[in-house]
Amino acid sequence: MKSLKILAFAASLALASATFAAGAESVTVKVNGLVCDFCARSIEATMKKRPDVSGVHVDLDKGEVHLRLKADAKLDDPTLTKLIVDSGYAVTGIERKPLS
Repeated sequence: MKSLKILAFAASLALASATFAAGAESVTVKVNGLVCDFCARSIEATMKKRPDVSGVHVDLDKGEVHLRLKADAKLDDPTLTKLIVDSGYAVTGIERKPLS
């Protein structure tokens, strides 16, 4: 049973590695107005609908939305800003980092 769990874990790591292949990107969006769990769920739902986003996490304490983009996906700053503004929040900054 332990071997099966280890194999399942190894398979999930391999799948995660494929998701973060070359060209994948991490984006942190600094957002004003994120104050409650409803705010976080609303932003998460909006971002999860995007075909270019592989993961999303909202940090209410820091007022940040953390996105993982799929390999070679493009989500430009104006589009990202519009998505956040249309959800009722203000974008104060966007930082991008390549995932290795």
